[in-house]
Amino acid sequence: MLDMLTIIVPVYKIKEEFLRYCIESLLNQGRKDYKIILVDDGSPDNCGAICDEYAEKNSILTVIHQKNQGVSVARNNGIKATDTKWLSFVDADDWVEDNYIDELYKELNGDAADADVVMYEYSREFSSSRSEESLNIESGYLDNGILELVRKSTFYKLAIDGKYNPYSVIAIWNKIYRTEFLAENDLWFIPEARKGQDRLYNADALNSTSKIYYLHKVFYRYRCWEESRTNRYDKNVPVLTAIEIKSLQSIIKKHNLQNIADEYLKCRICTRLYTCMRLYYFNDNNGKTLKEKISDVKKLVHSEPYKEALKSVNLRLLNTQEKIFVLCMKSKLYRVVYMLVKAKSESTKKKLN
Repeated sequence: MLDMLTIIVPVYKIKEEFLRYCIESLLNQGRKDYKIILVDDGSPDNCGAICDEYAEKNSILTVIHQKNQGVSVARNNGIKATDTKWLSFVDADDWVEDNYIDELYKELNGDAADADVVMYEYSREFSSSRSEESLNIESGYLDNGILELVRKSTFYKLAIDGKYNPYSVIAIWNKIYRTEFLAENDLWFIPEARKGQDRLYNADALNSTSKIYYLHKVFYRYRCWEESRTNRYDKNVPVLTAIEIKSLQSIIKKHNLQNIADEYLKCRICTRLYTCMRLYYFNDNNGKTLKEKISDVKKLVHSEPYKEALKSVNLRLLNTQEKIFVLCMKSKLYRVVYMLVKAKSESTKKKLN
């Protein structure tokens, strides 16, 4: 196995200028001893041709064309094609810093040489602003205290010293993985999980090792824009949420985390319930009447695992907005929830623009 890094980029229906900017940022590095795998997930537009265009001119870049099977299968096929010691993932609408490879190789060949996972910092990029996110610790291996918090946070969110930290532990694009570690632990993306894939992958991966190295440097630029897949109307979100929750339950059982993670999982179930309200049930693109929408919501919240989660969730772990949502759902104030979702949607649009 080559002592190098492979960067895996799933590609599907990305704006041409975003895709080109992403690829060129990956190619615009100070050294060339690394590989890039672009996985065209049967994109119906010009994305596949753009990938081939760059591959013809750059020997470090290869393209895998597959029929549309989702980002999880695309990433898995990228992993299968990797023959290097390390691998990372980049989303096709994001970009990396010019010193990405240089700086990472210094760490991977130095202090982080024994790590199974290397985490680094990033920024969220809006149209007119940016927000850098960090664990606010120095570079080095995670000590037992922060390690436990990081592992537990994969089932809900990260809290350090009782305060919420927005750093995305669950993201895969702010990490480097040792390829042999992934193989030894049989770590793959779940094809059926078209929502929350990153969370599921890292919930399993980060609970499979204690050798996690943190790099206190910003390398990754995460593009936030309104039509992102995380903000679109999706009629399938209830089914996909059920898949995510079932998968998280399996991971908890696999790693014997019932006493540690069950409380966090109930919080996650409640927040996913809110996502169902935002992206489907109370979304403007849902053509049903409000009365019909509320009827559907009632059926959902009286089913498991939502019924039990709403009943026994630890409100102290939730932020103010989440508490209000849960209390409204428990009190059957569905019209209030509808108004909250509308207000949140408008707020998100303003932030992204």
